[in-house]
Amino acid sequence: MTREDNPGNRWARLTFEIELFRYSPREWLLMSGNRVFVAVLEFLLLVGVLAGLVGSGLVPLREETPVLFLLFALVAANFTLIAIVTSLSQFVLSRRLETPGEIRRKIDDTIDYREELGRSIGESVIPVQPDAFLLMLFQHASTQIDILGERGLEGRTRFAREELNRLVTELGEHCDYVISVLNRPSSGVKHALFVSLSADYETAVYQAWHLQWEHADEFTEEAAEPLARLAGTLQHIEVASRLFKTVFIESEVSELSRYLLYVGLPAQLAAVTLTLVYTAGSGLPLPAPTLRVVVPAVIAAGFAPFLLLSSYVVRLTVVAHRTADTFPFSSYLSDAITATEEHDRE
Repeated sequence: MTREDNPGNRWARLTFEIELFRYSPREWLLMSGNRVFVAVLEFLLLVGVLAGLVGSGLVPLREETPVLFLLFALVAANFTLIAIVTSLSQFVLSRRLETPGEIRRKIDDTIDYREELGRSIGESVIPVQPDAFLLMLFQHASTQIDILGERGLEGRTRFAREELNRLVTELGEHCDYVISVLNRPSSGVKHALFVSLSADYETAVYQAWHLQWEHADEFTEEAAEPLARLAGTLQHIEVASRLFKTVFIESEVSELSRYLLYVGLPAQLAAVTLTLVYTAGSGLPLPAPTLRVVVPAVIAAGFAPFLLLSSYVVRLTVVAHRTADTFPFSSYLSDAITATEEHDRE
């Protein structure tokens, strides 16, 4: 029995998914939730709708032609869908074929980044696992936030104290949640990426920079130093998130292709089999009560690949959208800029 097949691990993963759903149902559906669980939820909703339509008599299933047309469409669409997605997966994976020189340059760049990060945060040993790596960054950010929280009253003006306390409160809650998620045994590189993408670090860095540079005279030195270290750590979190995003997208596409084959082939066999059953001759090929169960079940199975694809595509588009801007530029800075500009005009 493998580690993944252990019943205790399966229960821990299920509990973890429930906790993620309770924290933010919207984030769970869009990004953080297991895509198979999300697809199963969509499938159950579809089954419920079909069962309601058939049970209410709105879909009596007495005519053969509409059922056959629907089966033909599902078979053709699923063949096209599986072929396109698997081809896309092969294209994405082919980009991993690199020359030794390209591999060496990437390794050197990664090592240089790790050494720079270690010097920046004062750590000599940097974790190699992505989730442990991000956990270390968030723990360091949390430490600086705690220091700023203790020294929040050391801002010399009311504006400095209010802005600093707002920054500390918002980031502190987020960092505490991220640390609690990454400390779970069921978390991994995907969850490390998801939780890091659930906050707007560009705005936080901009606020820290603005307080640090434009209002440096409004803070004591004891508050200015951890503020600068916090801004630097947030930049490292942003870089690490974008680094792991590339790895995530490649693994996500390959996983989608594999699951589409697992789900699509049985669905195709079921649709083709039912289509051949309708060639038995005139009249209904099966008793009406049996058809009222078999036909909706095969139709629901035919939609399963599309539901699986939609759950993955939604997550990929959300990740791409949230990383579309190139740091330090961001399209989400309007609120922070408005607040600071109003203070500057005063």
